[in-house]
Amino acid sequence: MIYLIGFITSLILATLFVPIVRRFAFKVGAVDKPSKAARKIHTKTMARGGGIAIFLSFLIVNLALIGLHWWQFWGLIVASTIVMAVGLLDDIKRLPASTKLIVQIFAAFVAIFVFGIQIEGLSNPFTQGVLAFDPHIAFSIVGHSIQINIIAVIITTIWLVGMTNTMNFVDGIDGLSGGVAAIAAFVMFALAIGPKVNQPQTAVVAIVLTGGCLGYLIYNFHPAKVFNGDSGAYFLGMALGILAIFSGAKLATAALVLGVPIIDATWAALRRILQGRSPFSADRGHLHHLLLDVGLSQRQAALLIYALCAVFGGIALIASPEQKLVAIFALIVLIMLLFLSLTLLRRRQTQNKSQIS
Repeated sequence: MIYLIGFITSLILATLFVPIVRRFAFKVGAVDKPSKAARKIHTKTMARGGGIAIFLSFLIVNLALIGLHWWQFWGLIVASTIVMAVGLLDDIKRLPASTKLIVQIFAAFVAIFVFGIQIEGLSNPFTQGVLAFDPHIAFSIVGHSIQINIIAVIITTIWLVGMTNTMNFVDGIDGLSGGVAAIAAFVMFALAIGPKVNQPQTAVVAIVLTGGCLGYLIYNFHPAKVFNGDSGAYFLGMALGILAIFSGAKLATAALVLGVPIIDATWAALRRILQGRSPFSADRGHLHHLLLDVGLSQRQAALLIYALCAVFGGIALIASPEQKLVAIFALIVLIMLLFLSLTLLRRRQTQNKSQIS
C-alpha cells in the first residue's frame, strides 16, 4: 500500500509543481531558444529545468514515507542537489563543460566519502561469486562508519559521473529522458521488492521517482510545454546512478535497462573525440536524432527507445547473471547495428534529396 501511495502522491505533486517551475524558469532566464543552435528541433522559446518538479515531489514524498534516518538516502539527495544546482546555472547561463565536470566529480566524492555510497564489488557471472573491493580506509562521520577502497572510489565516480551525463545526452527530444528514467526507476522498484534483493526502503525511493517522472511527462511528452534542462537531467542521472548502487545486484540491471542511452552516450563521446572535438560538444549523431532524420516523429522515436529500454529492463529482472552478460552483449550489437543502418539510410536520403534538387 505504501508503494501505491508514494507513486500516486509523487505523480500528483510533480504535476502541480511543473507549472510553477516553468514560470520560475522564464523569470530567471532558464530558457532554450531554438535560434541558439541549428540542431534544435523546437520552434519556440521553451522553459528549462522542468526536472526540478520531479526533484521536489521526490524529496517531499520520500521524507514523508521513509523519514530522516536513512543516511545513504541523504547522500542521494545531497549529491543530486549539487549536480542539479550546477545544471540550473548552466540552464540560465552556459557554463564551461570543465566546470560542470568538476562539480559532478565533487558530487560523486561527497556521496562516496561523506555518505559511504560506493560500488563494493562486481558480480562474477561465471563463478556466481562477487569480486569484492576490500576496504583499506575506515573512518566515521556523524556516527556513521564508512570504509573506502581506492578501486571502489574510481569505479563509483566513473559510474555516477557517467550516469549523470548519460541522462543529459539522451535529453534531446520531447519526453525521452523523463520516460527512460521512469522505466529505469520502475525496473529498480520491481527488483527491490523481489525476494533476491528485498529492500523496501529502496523500493519506496524508486517508485516515488517513477511517479514524479510520469507526472512531469504530462507536460514534457510531445508536444512539450517544458524541458528537463541540464538541471533535471543531471538530477535524474545522479539519482538513478545512486539507486543502482544501493544494492550491488542492481548495477547489472541498470546497465541493461539504461543500456540504450549508455551506449548512445558512450558512442557520442568516442565519436567526438575521434573527430578532435570535446566529448561534451553537441551534434545530431545521437540515436534519437538519427530516428528523426530518417522520418520518425518525436513521439515515434521516443516510444521506440522506451520499448527497447523496457524489453531489456524486463530481461534484467528475470535473467541469471550469465544471461544478463549475454543480453548486454546482444544490446551492444543491436544498438551499433541500428546506428549503422540509420546512418546509411540518412546518408542515402540526403543524396537522393540533393539529386532531386
